Amino acid sequence: MSLLTPPDRDAAHAVIAGVEEMCRRRRVEVPDCLRRSIYHVLAEELLTNAGLLALEPADVVRATIYNGSLAVLFGGEFACFRDTPWVLRHAAMGYPSDPAGFLRGVIELVETLGHDPEFACFGETPWVLRHAAVNHRSDPARFLRAVIGQVGALSQDPEFAALRDTPWVLQSAAINHPSDPAAFLRGVTARIHALMQEPEFVSLRDTPWVLRYAAIGYSDPAVFLRGVIEQIGVLGDDPEFACFKDAPWVLRCAAIGHRSNPSAFLRSVVRRVDALRNDPEFACFRETPWLLQYAAIYYSSDVGGYLRRVTAQVNALLRSPEFKSLKGTPWILWRAVIGYPSDPIGYLRGVDRTVTQLTYDPEFACFKEMPGLLRYAAAGYRSDARTYLRRRARPTGPVGDKRPSSAGNRGRSKKRPRR
Repeated sequence: MSLLTPPDRDAAHAVIAGVEEMCRRRRVEVPDCLRRSIYHVLAEELLTNAGLLALEPADVVRATIYNGSLAVLFGGEFACFRDTPWVLRHAAMGYPSDPAGFLRGVIELVETLGHDPEFACFGETPWVLRHAAVNHRSDPARFLRAVIGQVGALSQDPEFAALRDTPWVLQSAAINHPSDPAAFLRGVTARIHALMQEPEFVSLRDTPWVLRYAAIGYSDPAVFLRGVIEQIGVLGDDPEFACFKDAPWVLRCAAIGHRSNPSAFLRSVVRRVDALRNDPEFACFRETPWLLQYAAIYYSSDVGGYLRRVTAQVNALLRSPEFKSLKGTPWILWRAVIGYPSDPIGYLRGVDRTVTQLTYDPEFACFKEMPGLLRYAAAGYRSDARTYLRRRARPTGPVGDKRPSSAGNRGRSKKRPRR
């Protein structure tokens, strides 16, 4: 006790006084011979709890009085909160007498919301459901509907068209910056643009969501991204995870979303994917491991149910005359159902409109006989299909263009006319 700083010493004294009062009310006698040892244990538990939750000792006094050690909150049934420690802090500070009971209620409520088709759009962002379950316990459904409405309005704004492929960015703006989400998104867009110009992050340009994640969640996104690149390199060099060689997005997901133990996360994904591949019901997905990986990562609580639902949706789209032209590229239908669960039909209509615009755009006349490429650009690069096609265009220009380049005339003197 003498080695504690004054604030920590005050917190330790508060814990001891609280336990003494609890014993007095319950008429429990504390033997004098044990009192010193009990005080020492209480002080240790207080400091340990504060360290686990990244809080000041004074913030966990009440939770320590009621529960002693809070280490039980960091494993077992509460392992799902390992990467969202703010939920654990909320439980300890807001519900000190029974933080475990509060967390069980959150888990139950999140599962209920997650199985509601109305909120399927939050399947990839369980933190939104947790936010609703923790901070809007009286009516989480109402809160989520408001978020959906706000996100819908932002996604329709042409200014933020580039962010439509990552709805979680719009969700973050709507939830964390409700007073002026547009101003927040403008700042994010500026930071993302600056990061994309940095040569050291060129390997992340094909997954702009990583840059967006850094721009939103970190005051120094460059430092965060360097750490991510280093972690991805370590995971990629590990023979245990060679199965993800063609799926670097999984490694990035592990390095970013499961920073505390990315290896354990990847092992769990491997186990779930192997189980799905060996299940005769899902034999049709063996040639599309990315889909099994996606389901195993984002729908781990009910992978089979998720795959059945998306299969039924894709089959319904295949039968629709409106999307007959996409039967030769079923991956677009899968992308619609998986990536845009709240409105796959709207996504497909948008792809169709973009393909039509690109087909009749003189700039891309060289791709007119390659409708598959136009669909790939429209579906895979929804926010900026034209930039993708410009990169694919041959440097000599469209077929049939015989005009010499300006570089070919450099250094040549013009013929002087005869006098």
